[in-house]
Amino acid sequence: MKIKKRPVLLIGFMGAGKSTVGQALSKRNQCSFIDLDQYISKCEKRTIPEIFEQDGELGFRLYEFQYLKQALKNYDIIATGGGIISFDQTFNFLKTVDADIIWLDAPFPDLYQRIKNDSNRPNVKSKDARAVKHLYSSRLSRYNEIAFIKITTKETLTQTLSEIENVLFANDQY
Repeated sequence: MKIKKRPVLLIGFMGAGKSTVGQALSKRNQCSFIDLDQYISKCEKRTIPEIFEQDGELGFRLYEFQYLKQALKNYDIIATGGGIISFDQTFNFLKTVDADIIWLDAPFPDLYQRIKNDSNRPNVKSKDARAVKHLYSSRLSRYNEIAFIKITTKETLTQTLSEIENVLFANDQY
């Protein structure tokens, strides 16, 4: 069963809960889900840090764009990586895609606590809180520009899911 007639894309900074929310949302609504970073890693047979190390961030962003287009054809809910909006080609594509784009966010201190010790995040590795906050701040306007709605993940998972479902299904009754 599809959650809606078009895919739901979850965007937002690292640690916002895109994967957790996406998995739970798909389970509650009996629809398909993919974590784009995991999909890239599986298809390329390398971890995200390995791709960054071997191909650079640009190489990773090219894979991300390629696999996003595939995922949109095959999945109902897609959790994207935090930097998906940083590559102009992908960002411009997202402006035109027929999907509900939901920006998940939380206060920066919460995000930083969730990601600061995660070795699978190449854009955080060996950066202090100030540098990570600068990266976060540099992405805000792009998240805002393409998002259908912004939802906070500061509250419980159940509250976050309810808020998303209320937005997604608000017009279905008419």
